[in-house]
Amino acid sequence: MKTRRKEVVFIDIKKESICEDTLYIAREYYHLNTEPLFSVLAKDCVWLNIGNLTVCGAEAIKAQFKDDFVMPPFELEEPDFRQIETGNDEQLMVLGEYMLYASENEEIICMGKQRLTFCYRMAEDRYQLYHMHVSNEYSELVGDEVFPVQISRQTYQYVQELLKESGKHSNRKLSVKEHGGLSFVDTDMIQYIEALERESILHLVNKNRQVQTSIKEMKEELPEHFYRLHRSYYVNCNYVARIERYKLTLITGDELPIPKMRYTQIREDIKEIIEEKRKGLDTNV
Repeated sequence: MKTRRKEVVFIDIKKESICEDTLYIAREYYHLNTEPLFSVLAKDCVWLNIGNLTVCGAEAIKAQFKDDFVMPPFELEEPDFRQIETGNDEQLMVLGEYMLYASENEEIICMGKQRLTFCYRMAEDRYQLYHMHVSNEYSELVGDEVFPVQISRQTYQYVQELLKESGKHSNRKLSVKEHGGLSFVDTDMIQYIEALERESILHLVNKNRQVQTSIKEMKEELPEHFYRLHRSYYVNCNYVARIERYKLTLITGDELPIPKMRYTQIREDIKEIIEEKRKGLDTNV
């Protein structure tokens, strides 16, 4: 279990630095420090939770964390925070988008895109947070998320956007034998490939296709971001959302087993592939 830092921090929100202040609060939260967030909560703050549920009141929100965090620390990167004009200096609103990456020293690999809405109002001579909502892109929230406890499923459309932004969208085709002929499959559509004796199952985003081509036959055509977990699976690392003992979770929610004896090596190999992808994204910004 992760332990929250006990350092008491008071944030004095300023209109001229509202985006920077909100970014600081969010970053500290993902570093498992709730004190900056708690310091700005209005007594009647409303937190929009999963499944159209709400948590009302500062004390009720704080109670959500009485047993500390169950998520690992995250690094908040690629922030895009902007103030929304409300027409009233007594009311401030910030919208934010950013990427989350599990901290480097953690036992998991996890990433996801997040959106944030924070609304402040002037009360007791300072700005206080009276509404907050943090969600995954397209608001696909899954499980018992606590701002958030876990990274939920991302969509294929989001993956395609990342590929476009990185300049890596090459539409590379994989040739496979199917129905007595030769077919070509876009490798960007493949989440993972499963061996089936002398055939294979291509697990695509929207369907599965059984082809009469073995993994051994097709491996030379696969892009470098396809990684062989073991004899039965090749995984497209562009779809990897989380690695833990002893399974790999894709952004679509599919889970693949990881051999116990090779867990550490697989984790480091896939981490390196993902890091190379991130460097490519940074280079193309």
